[in-house]
This record gives sequence, structure tokens and C-alpha cells, in this order.
Amino acid sequence: MTNHGHYIAITAPDGEVIGYAWADADAGDVEWVGRRASSSSAYDAGMEWYGRIREARDRGLTPLGVLHLLSREPGVGPITEAADATAVEELARIVTPADDQRLLAQLDRDNPEAWRELADAFDALTDEDRDVQWGGGQKSPSGAIHVPFPKYGEGVYRAVHALHSVGAVTPEHRWVDNHMPTLPPEGRLRPADAVRAATAVMRGERFCDGTIDKALKSGLLDAVAASLRAWYAEPAAGQPPPFPAEARLDSRQVRRLPHPDLPEPPDPAFPMCRFCGGSPAADVAFRAHRGLVVLMGFRKTDGPMCMTCGLAVYRALTAHTLAWGWWSPLSLFVFAPLTLVRNILVVRKVKKLPAPGPGTLGPRYDPGVPVRRRPRAYIALIPVVWVLFMIVTGLSGGM
Repeated sequence: MTNHGHYIAITAPDGEVIGYAWADADAGDVEWVGRRASSSSAYDAGMEWYGRIREARDRGLTPLGVLHLLSREPGVGPITEAADATAVEELARIVTPADDQRLLAQLDRDNPEAWRELADAFDALTDEDRDVQWGGGQKSPSGAIHVPFPKYGEGVYRAVHALHSVGAVTPEHRWVDNHMPTLPPEGRLRPADAVRAATAVMRGERFCDGTIDKALKSGLLDAVAASLRAWYAEPAAGQPPPFPAEARLDSRQVRRLPHPDLPEPPDPAFPMCRFCGGSPAADVAFRAHRGLVVLMGFRKTDGPMCMTCGLAVYRALTAHTLAWGWWSPLSLFVFAPLTLVRNILVVRKVKKLPAPGPGTLGPRYDPGVPVRRRPRAYIALIPVVWVLFMIVTGLSGGM
């Protein structure tokens, strides 16, 4: 039996890939595969998408039907074939430069006292501090055995507190969903990996006594401090590196492309698309409007977009406005027509762009069929016919 199927990529408004919906043809089911390196907000959004997948399945749709339904939503990439679930899981393990930069942004560069304390705390660690003694383990008169526990000294507690103070322990690294970091053979850590390691070790101690002790004995904790101190001392620290999105995979041992293979930074004259990373792109803003009798809703999606993704956003938001933008008085005569006209004017910039180059951030949006070929766009005929009917009725009554 061959395990094959299709998947769609779900992207947040800021361009971060949240995760993937995988339709397994053999199992006859749809699974949610979240990115392990995603932000906490993306993780929360992924839980919402998981709920939407379950709702679609409960409606009796086939796995591929679920993907077709979800692929119509903004932020969802085209349906793509995959050999098996392992291929989708490999995509979910990709760690992008944006993931690294998000972790580095948690470090408090504007607190020099905290960084000075970090350096002093680790420099002051003695052999006695590192030789952690354990208590417990003895048997009580009742026969119960006291669970062993590490007895950390003041020097270790000082170093732990210093790591917290500089922001190296952060909920932005979801350590439970990732492997516990290990010290690479060369004995050095990249700054973002140091944040991952610090978070995993400190949070892990709460669930498994001795995690800090192991990190001290293996040299991992010292490598964390050395990497963070070097990052703080580097004047250009905090600037995003010119990596492609596929710069490394998050596996048991992190693998990165060697520095000489990294491409040159993109030309500012040709910005990258916020959705797929393709170039060239134009800085545009598309809008959608919904009128609900006495309530109204407004939506805007903006930023650099390539020809393909920009056309997809334009068609999705315009079709939405044509279907739902008329159902309040102000919407009918003001906001819906204004929204449609603005989108028509803006999409000209997108249509003038050449076909985009390869994307680096994720799957490219599928523009789908033109607006005129989307049935729900013709809901707009209802208010138009009604207005014409009222005009004709009014003229007839006045004759």
C-alpha cells in the first residue's frame, strides 16, 4: 500500500508559515502538522486551524475536499502533492532565519547591568559549584524512598538568574516540541541556538531534576553563556542575516549551510513578496468590506506582493466584498463601491510585474479563477437589481 497524499501550507498575516494540513489518501484522514520552530502566536493560530480541520471533517468532506475548502481562505497556499507524511514533517522541521531573529529579539540588549551580571556570574562559577551534590534517595521507616534531588549552590542559582535577566529564557521557544539541545562537536553555539538551549535547560529542570546539572557537566551551559556574551559584544548583533529560508533544518543536530554558500542580500529595489519570498514585488494594499445590516467590517492585507500572490489576494478579497459588502445602507452606497474601486486601481501595480522568481519563505498563493468566474461574486447582482427596481418603481409612481 502506497502512502501518498496532498498538503496545503497555512501562513500568518505577517508571512510566518504556521503549519501544514496533510490529507492522507490511504488513511482517509486529514492531519495538522504544526511547525516546531513557530512563534507562540503562530502555535495558537495553528490550534484554531486544527479546529477548523475537524469541523470540515465532521461535515463529511473527503480529505481532499477538506483541503479544497480551506485553500479558498486567505493565507493558504495551493494544494500540493507529497510522497508521504514524512515529507510534510520535514517541511515542518525547517527553521528559518526569521525564527532565529525572533528568539534574538527576546534578548534585552538595553540592560547592560544584566549582561555584566551574566558575565560575572559565569566567570565566578567554581569547581565546587559545578560538582553538584544530590540529596534524597534514602529509605524512610515506612519503606518509601525519598526521590533524589540536586542541591545547587548559590553560584549556580546566580548564573540561572542571570540567564533569565538577559531574556535568554523565553516562551517563544517551544522547548517541549523540540529535542533537548546538545553541545556540537566544535563546542560552540549560534546565538539563537543558545537561546533555545537556555530555555530548554531552565524549563526542563522544572519537570526533570538534574537538567541543569547535566548541562553544567556537558559544557552546554558554559557554551550558552559564551555565545550570548559574544552576541552582546558584537556591534552588528540583532541584524537579520542574509540567509535563505532553507538555511537550516531543526533536527537532533542542527545543520546549516556553510557561510560561503549564502547568497547576497536582496536588492532593495526589488523587495521580496511577504508571502512566498519571491521577487520582484510591489508594495500594495488590498481591502475587503462586509456590511451586516447595522454593523460593518473592514479588512486590509498589505505589504510587498509578487504578481502571483498579489493577484490571489486581490481576487479573494474582491470576491468577498462582492458577496458580502452590500448588506447595510452605507455599505451599499459608499463603502462597498469604494472598496472595489480601490482594489481595481491597486491591482494594476501587481499586474505590471513580471513573473516572480523562486520563493524562499513558503508556498506561493494560487490566484485561482478570475473574479468574474466565481459564482459568489454575482451575489452583487441582488442589490443592483433591487436598486434598479426601486428607481423604476419610483419613476413610475411619479408619472
